[in-house]
Amino acid sequence: MLNRIFWSAVLSALPLIMFARSGGAPIRRTGAAIDGGTDCTACHRGLAANPDSRGYVRISAVNYTPGKKQTIRVQVFHPDAARWGFQLTARQTRDENVKAGVFTPNDNVQVNCDPGGNAPCGTDREFATHLVASTRSGAAGLATYSVEWTPPEAGTGEVVLYAAGNAADNGGSNAGDRIFTSSLKISQAGALARPTVSNDSGVALQGFGGGKNIAPGSWIEIFGANLTNVTREWAVWDFAGVNAPKSLEGVGVTVGGRDAFVRFVSPGQVNVQVPDGIGTGPVNVVVTNEAGASANIPMTGVARAPGVLAPANFNVGGRQLAVALFSDNTTFVGRSGEIAGVTSRPARAGETITLYLVGAGATNPAVPAGTVVSGTPLLTNATVRFGDAPAMVSYAGLAPGAIGLYQFNIVVPNVAAGDVRLAITVDGVAVAQTLTTVVGN
Repeated sequence: MLNRIFWSAVLSALPLIMFARSGGAPIRRTGAAIDGGTDCTACHRGLAANPDSRGYVRISAVNYTPGKKQTIRVQVFHPDAARWGFQLTARQTRDENVKAGVFTPNDNVQVNCDPGGNAPCGTDREFATHLVASTRSGAAGLATYSVEWTPPEAGTGEVVLYAAGNAADNGGSNAGDRIFTSSLKISQAGALARPTVSNDSGVALQGFGGGKNIAPGSWIEIFGANLTNVTREWAVWDFAGVNAPKSLEGVGVTVGGRDAFVRFVSPGQVNVQVPDGIGTGPVNVVVTNEAGASANIPMTGVARAPGVLAPANFNVGGRQLAVALFSDNTTFVGRSGEIAGVTSRPARAGETITLYLVGAGATNPAVPAGTVVSGTPLLTNATVRFGDAPAMVSYAGLAPGAIGLYQFNIVVPNVAAGDVRLAITVDGVAVAQTLTTVVGN
């Protein structure tokens, strides 16, 4: 009798033991064809892989430098999920039976060897997967797994990464879970050299008017060569809470000797936010990477250098339109059909439109550069005129949830229909751009 009860309990637990796998996926479950194409639906049954467009598994990695450790990130998302898991493998593209590089276990990731055992795996293929603690039971939203990876030796060539992600429903069984698969190919990066720039390499964001004047919290585009050997923009994992990163992939920038906040890096361009405390007058901008520092790029520090979003594709009919949005956040201000690729119409008196700016300077309360904005920090003495007519500015301040972006909500005054010149000032400092908007009847 006791033996029958024991085996009954064991058999009833088998589905959870065999299929739930909260302690990590069995090997060869990424969906890679070389491993038989098997993915996590082999255990989490009921839905096919990649069951709907609302979810995904995404691999984030950059071209590798042989032997230089980098972090590969696997993101798993589905709006209905409340528990998470993943598996990742790295193979040589020229022979996918051969592993590429070495994964390092951490507090959230274990590394299993193929055909068996745990890391170190020697020459055996490797699979990084979650641990029980990193399934985040009950946590909704996006799950991100960080896997440290030491790339293979020089001459290996292209590497392919395969991943499966489990966006589970936390229901305690293997049913109802959503499995997603993905792959990413990366190459060996070129040799890193000292960054090369010229005196005119740095400008304020060109889509906001450009120029050489920069204020704390404004943005700089830097152009050159050998700035880095990878390309990427900052991501949520680069932030420390609400604070933006001061380097990406080993690339840093100083403005007046202070560390800037690095948003985007590529071999030919780096975008950064200007730090606080740069002072006024001449300042030098310097790019550094692991091979050394660039020459100085001369710019000028000012208290405020407001520029309105007005990119080249809004330069139509011989005039530069400001990017102005209606409250639906879809329709732009302009004559119908005149701006390629967007819906537009003239604004009418009494309607509220929104403009976006950078470089407008200090707010009350103050918000440090490189910080995600919360609340509604306001600018002082912001004015907008449509021709000679003053407009009511219902909000002028930093845009909540953004970094270094300002928002002006403006009520269109009663002016004659047609093209109207915009004049904008912040605390007496005028926007230097020549901007137009369109008013209708």
